Amino acid sequence: MNNNIYCTIMAGGRGSRLWPLSQPSMPKQFLDLVGFGRTMLQITFDRFRPLCQPDHFIVVTNEEYADIVHQQLPEVPQSNILCEPLRRNTAVCIAFANTMIKQLDPEAINIVTPSDHLILNNDVFIDSVRTATEFATGRDVLVAIGIKAHRPETAFGYIQLGEPQDKYPQLFSVKTFTEKPNIEMARIFYECGEFCWNSGVFVWTQKAIETALTKYLPNVQNQFDQLNKLPMTSWTHDVVQHVYDECDNISIDYAVMERAQNVYIEQSDASWSDLGSWDAMYENAQRDDKGNAVTSGRAVLKESAGNLINVPNNKVCIVQGLKNYMVVDHSNVLLICPFDKRHASSSYAAEISAMD
Repeated sequence: MNNNIYCTIMAGGRGSRLWPLSQPSMPKQFLDLVGFGRTMLQITFDRFRPLCQPDHFIVVTNEEYADIVHQQLPEVPQSNILCEPLRRNTAVCIAFANTMIKQLDPEAINIVTPSDHLILNNDVFIDSVRTATEFATGRDVLVAIGIKAHRPETAFGYIQLGEPQDKYPQLFSVKTFTEKPNIEMARIFYECGEFCWNSGVFVWTQKAIETALTKYLPNVQNQFDQLNKLPMTSWTHDVVQHVYDECDNISIDYAVMERAQNVYIEQSDASWSDLGSWDAMYENAQRDDKGNAVTSGRAVLKESAGNLINVPNNKVCIVQGLKNYMVVDHSNVLLICPFDKRHASSSYAAEISAMD
């Protein structure tokens, strides 16, 4: 095990697209969404544990979730839980973690990962990440982990493969990044074979990402350069709040990856999904011959097709005559709505709050 490898887990989101299962007080990354007996955050920790020691994990989360992170990952030192006072997207989250890593080990290689991904064949995925860390070592490069596309998909971003790299058969330079396409473009990307899905997992050295942030996002990096002048024991809420107040709200893809010239991609054939929406939950669930998916609890379905059912494990949901509906029973909310209205369902959260 390379003692210079660190893993940054980004775990500060609210998961609003999975409402009402995911709620502001307990977002999706802290839930067992797939019935493995481990939350998505814990599964993420387990995934990268073969590559680095527990004290080399950095978890960046909103300050309101710090206690939950500590409860779910007691192996990670509490000092390695970085608390964001504001949500400023992935570029700022990464800059914050990188500042801490610089103080811990300036020669570090950092794996950056979201906390809510489902990967069924972890060994294949970790082999790809291991190759990326080997390639990034000693190089001024930014490596994205891409997933070989298995179908036209409009829910993911795409990366176009460039030239293959010597000694690394699945590692390529990057031509372009493309945000979530429409179905016509997704079919073109899939059929031409030059594009893969952007997993949102990255590998780079501490120095390489700091150089890139300095070049492409100088205002943000300057704030964290000032923070780096202080010992970590002095990173109080007020100090970090001042830094975040001055930072732009921007993703690492927009800020750096789409602009930098030293970006590469390691293509993995892992079975991967971002469980960020009900669409993804449905796609990754087992379905009966009528297309019904029961992602939690038990259900009796009659004259029903294309439905998604998620209820507590101690309940039985009986559904008759519904087609293409969501039935979600969680906490104090029972949601029943057409599946094609799922994107609007989270707007009910404010109305529920007003009723309490």
